[in-house]
Amino acid sequence: GILVPFIVDPNSQALDWLKQTNSSAEIVLQQDPKLVSQLELSVRFGKVLIIQEVDGIDNYLVPLLRRDMVRQGPRKAVQ
Repeated sequence: GILVPFIVDPNSQALDWLKQTNSSAEIVLQQDPKLVSQLELSVRFGKVLIIQEVDGIDNYLVPLLRRDMVRQGPRKAVQ
């Protein structure tokens, strides 16, 4: 199945490693107004998205973390 990792990284060591191993990953802050659109594009096109400075889990992230995805033709969408 598809893995949806959630990493708690208070010292930013995992973030540094992820940036090195996934050079094509997009990085966005949770407070960024473009977060939702970047998240939608990442799900649609299978890109890696790293969300930084997460203070809490917003409601729109819960279905992604639970992997509640449906196929719409060749694409995946969140239920």
